[in-house]
Parts: sequence; structure tokens; C-alpha cells
Amino acid sequence: MSDPTATSGSVRCSGLLFPLNDQEHSWEDPVRAVLYGIAMLYLFLGVNIVADKFMSAIEMIRSKKLRVRVKESGKLVTVTMWNPTIANLTLMALGSSAPEIMLSIVEVFRNGFLAGDLGPSTILGSAAFNLFVIVGLCILTIPSSEVRRIKEVGVFAITVIFSLFSYLWMLFIVQINTRDIIEVWEAGVTLALFPVLICISYLADVGWLSAGGPKAEPITTGRSPSIMSYRDDPTELHDDNVVIKDKEGVRIRNSAGVLTFESDTVDIAQGSEERIVAIAVHRRNGTQGTVACNYSMEPLTAMPDYDYRHEEGELRFGPGQSRTDIKVALLPKRAGERSDCFQIILSNAQGGAQFNPHFDGAEARCLLTVTIRNEAEMNESGFTERAISLVDGTVNIDRLRLGSVTWYEDIYDAVWNVSGEEEEGGGTTGDLILHLISLPWKLTYAIMVPPPIYCGGWVCFCFALLHIAILTAVIIDFAELFGCVCGIEDFITAITFMALGTSMPDLFASITAAVQDEWADASIINVTGSNSVNVFLGIGLPWTMASIYWAIVGLTPTWENKYADIMLTLEGAQNGGVFIVSGDHLSFSVSIFSMAACICLGVIWMRRIKFGGELGGPFGAKLVSFLLLVMLYCFYIGLSVWKSFNETSLQQEILAVGVAACVVENSVVLVGGIVYAAITWSTKSTAVPPKSPLDVEDLPKPEEPPPGAHRPRGPRDPCPSVPQPLQLPSDDTFWHP
Repeated sequence: MSDPTATSGSVRCSGLLFPLNDQEHSWEDPVRAVLYGIAMLYLFLGVNIVADKFMSAIEMIRSKKLRVRVKESGKLVTVTMWNPTIANLTLMALGSSAPEIMLSIVEVFRNGFLAGDLGPSTILGSAAFNLFVIVGLCILTIPSSEVRRIKEVGVFAITVIFSLFSYLWMLFIVQINTRDIIEVWEAGVTLALFPVLICISYLADVGWLSAGGPKAEPITTGRSPSIMSYRDDPTELHDDNVVIKDKEGVRIRNSAGVLTFESDTVDIAQGSEERIVAIAVHRRNGTQGTVACNYSMEPLTAMPDYDYRHEEGELRFGPGQSRTDIKVALLPKRAGERSDCFQIILSNAQGGAQFNPHFDGAEARCLLTVTIRNEAEMNESGFTERAISLVDGTVNIDRLRLGSVTWYEDIYDAVWNVSGEEEEGGGTTGDLILHLISLPWKLTYAIMVPPPIYCGGWVCFCFALLHIAILTAVIIDFAELFGCVCGIEDFITAITFMALGTSMPDLFASITAAVQDEWADASIINVTGSNSVNVFLGIGLPWTMASIYWAIVGLTPTWENKYADIMLTLEGAQNGGVFIVSGDHLSFSVSIFSMAACICLGVIWMRRIKFGGELGGPFGAKLVSFLLLVMLYCFYIGLSVWKSFNETSLQQEILAVGVAACVVENSVVLVGGIVYAAITWSTKSTAVPPKSPLDVEDLPKPEEPPPGAHRPRGPRDPCPSVPQPLQLPSDDTFWHP
């Protein structure tokens, strides 16, 4: 913590690492405040850059695939190692919340297991920013003609319940039960709620909590069996006359056809020369019309550009065409190199066609697992070949080679890629300025954080997490120095500046997911799940360590000096050292956040009922929803800051909440009325006025024939040589003005 003491008209503030020399204390406080603020912003930029590395490692980890055998059918299928719900609540939530969690943990360690204000308050402020501002921006960024709705409502409901309960639980252990003292069991329960959340969410995802029971097929093992050729029927003749049937043995009727490979696995022997292999794709049960599908390749153990050449594109079948081929280039195998495999994936069937439901990928996709056998593998007799085979089977030499190339490209792009796109250079002047500002961070982490291809992403995961911890330790120093020279409490600095800085990765990730994804799960459930994880890990883990530490160590001179003025007033603190968390400001802030969160969640649910989705919808409704959520954020920040500057009674706090609620309500009603009036006026001003029955200006005019062409006479055209009598309308058809 900073230690402010007055010296010669300036405030003497010191952190754990900074300032680096005593001369800095003689600078004017406004100058120091500006410098510390700029340093915090630059450190937050570094956190965002290394957080991108961290997220890329998480994406690599969660994308790991396994070939497993389904118990009921005996088939080998490809599944992701991580359940999507578990991945979102653990890896993704950890990735987006890593700065807040590491900030809380680092603060407890650097304070000697004494509580600080920055960690818990940053988590609370970040939760408010995520729920109110980020969700509001996601609502606003969706086009007015579109909506996004949550698909996994059960998982959303569970994360909402746990999110609200987590902060109410924090209020209970800090303010109600053993006031200002965190006991070991309280901190332990907080940490234990994290796996409870994961288990319940998983059960809801697989259907165990629904009336229909589990929806996933049972799998015999979570490990991939040895790679081997697998066919439904090895004696089946794979010609174009084979008919694909459903589970009941009835022919699948589809005149456009069923797209399929000959089998869902194939073994190909490869020697020391490059070769081209044709992989047949069949169209069975019908060849009517033109159909198409996309194809791509994904590595398992085979590496692109080292074992095969990556290709992707579109396959098209004309009317009556029943077969086409995918050309695959297999690269030479070295002596001692192990067999590797990759997958060819058919997706996005068009023209009414469907995929073979019996093969790997089921009806959504069709997967072919290609195993590249080394022709020299069976003839390995020398010591060198066996040694290479052992190393390749352990670490995959081709993966190491690809990782080295990727690492070099990352360093090169960090220096020369200005726009952030795949093509180097380019970009606007703003891109160039931002690139030059962030170049030290980009280059540092391109060198010091390995690419995620190593060890399935875990090496990148650990290195990025380490750098986030180092940066948060420095950020804590500058945050305390900034608050000290400005005369602002750490609590206010945490819920405002620190929360905004650590929430930037969440902001960009959620907006991108809201615009690009078909559903709203990634943008909304990530917020509610992340808020829960922040408390369970960011509060539970450091508080558990600190409470256990003081339960073991007991009373120390450091603890006694810090809490000498309150140890006699706290029940349970007289017998020895305990972990103390001052709950005055924190409890009030948690209460305000919980009230505002209930209103926010109510708005989200009403939007689902009214507009069919939580995000998007009519422009006026989007704008009013966004304004309400932003005003709720201001409601929370304003009351929390007001409380930190005043010693208040319960009656004053209730009155302040009522006044702030009236301000929020009137502001939303006022802006909502202005928006409604503007939309109404715009609609009236652009409306087309009704035409008079005699107004024939807009009637279609006959098209004039070209010069010299014969103009046919219409039924109403009078003959030029015969005078026509004047025709008057009858009384029942005549228009009277």
C-alpha cells in the first residue's frame, strides 16, 4: 500500500517497486498524477496484447479433438476434448477475467497476506462494466433488422443465478456472518462454488436436468484409440449404386443426393517422394439438380506444409453427376518418422443435398480421417531410425518445425504488420500511430511468449499468464501511486480506472461475438459466467490462501500494528491473527450492484419476450435499452463514490438510493420520449401522402415505340379517321369533390 506523508508541500507516495528514485517525490503532484495515469494506460495496453496471446492459447486448448468409440453403435467419432459449456465457464472465462483474478491474487501476496482494496473492488467494478456497459453496447451494435437470442437458456439461467448469488454470498461473509472477518470455511466455500457451477452447468448442457434426460451418446472412453483403419463393412463395394439407408433400414429419400466419402477413415502409404492422391466424394440416392458443398482440412497429428498441403474450396456436382474427387498432396516422409493423420471435412451442403448420417460428423458434416503411413516404418532397423521414431512419437518433430516458423512469423508481424491484417503493411495513419505506440509490447510478447502450437497451447498459456501476473503487480503500484497523489482512495481507483482497463479484452471480444455469431450466448453468457468466475476464483482463491495463512501463523507484530485500533472491537480477533476485510464500502457497493443487476437482467429477459431476442431489435428500443444500462452503471459508480467520501447512516443510504433511482428513471423516460417523438416525426415526414382519384401523374405511361416502328392501336385509342363521341361517366362512378 502507498504510504502518503506530507513533505514540503508535496505528497510522499511509495509503492512496492516505484518510484525508482527519491528525486521523484519532489515533482509536483499534478505532473506525477498525469505520468502515473499515462503509465497505467500503457500497462493496460500491454495487458490487452498479452491477453490476446492468452486467448489464442485457450482457443488451441479447447479445439483439441479426440477419436472415440460410441458404446451403442461401436463407431469411431471425432469429438472435441472440451465440452463447450465447460470450456466457456473455465478456459474462456479465465481468459477474459485473467487480469482481474491475477490482480487480486498478486495484491494479497505483495501485502503479506493482508487484504487490500484494489483486488475485490476491481472485480466488482469490472462486473458492473461487463453487465451494464458491454451488454448495452452488444444490444446497440446489432443491426435494427436483426436480433440475437440465447440458445442455451438453461445454462444462461444457471450462470445468472450463480452470478447474483456470488455477490450476495460475498455480502454475507463480509458484512453479516463474522463481520469484517473471513474465516477459513467461508473462503473455502467461495472457492468450492466454482466447481459446483461447472458441474451444474454441464448437467444442464447434456440434458440431465431436463425432463428428456441426457442428450449425448455414451462414449466408452475419453482417450483416443490407436489409429487404425475403420470401415462399417470392409466387404462393402463402394460404387455409385450403393443406397444409403436410415437406422430403420429404409432408403433415405433425397432426390438431390446424399454426399459421402467411401469410408470415414482411409490409410495411405507414403514414401520419400511427394504424391497426389484422389479422394472420392460420392453423391448417392439421387442426382437431380446441381448441388455443392465446402471442403477443408484440419490437422490432428499431421502438420500442414510438412505432411500434406492444406487445401480448401467448394465441390460442385452437376445434374446426373454422382462423383467428384479432392486432390490431396502428400509430402515426403523421412526415415524414422511416425505415421500421422489429418481430416478432410465436408460442410455446408447446398442445393438440397445432405451428408451421410452414418459417418463421422453425422448430418451436419462429413469427416474423413486420413492416416499417412510411412512406407519405411516397418523396415526400421538402425539405431538412428529408432531414435528418430521415439522422439517423433514423443514430441512430433513436424510440430516443432512448424512452431519455429510460426514463432519467427509472429516476431516479423509484430514489427512490420501495421494494420493487424494478414497482409503486412498498409493501414491508415491511425493504425500506424497505434502500431508505433504498441510496438514495444508487441515485440516483447512475440519474443517472450511462444506460439500456441507447442504442447497443445499449454506452453503459451503458462507464459502468457506469468506475464499478466507481472504486469498486474506493476499496475497495482501505479494505481496506488495515482490514487495517492490525487487524493483518491484505492476503492474508487479500482471500481473506475482499474475496472475499465482490465475489462477492455471483454469489451472487444463480446462485441465481435455479438456481431459475428448467430446466437447471443458468447456475448451474454460469457458476461454472467465471467462475473461468477471472478468471485469464485478472484475472491475465493486469494482469500482462502490468506485465511489459511493467518489460521496457521496466528498473531504477528505486522498484523497487530495494522489492526491495533480495531482488534478489540472485532469478535474473534482477540485470540490471534485472522484475515480481515473491511466491509463498509464493499458491502454497500455489492448491494447497489445487486439491485442494478436485477433490473438489467429483467430488461434482457423482457427484450427476449418482446422482440424475440436479447440483442438487436428496433432502433428506438435498442437506444433506450442501451441508455438504461449505461445509467445503471452510472447509478452504481455514483453511489459507490458518494459512499466512499461520506460516513453515512442507513437512512441516508436509503435516501441516496431513492434519489439516484429517480434520476435514472427520469433520464430514461426523458430520452425515451425524445426518441419516440423523433421516430414518430421521421415516420410522418417520410410517409407518402394519399393520391387523389383524379391524380394520374403516377399512372404507368405506355412505352413509346422506336421511330419508324408500327404503333399498335390499343382498345382505348380512337381511330384517327373516325370521330369518337365524348364518353361521360355515369352518376354512380362520377367522382364528386
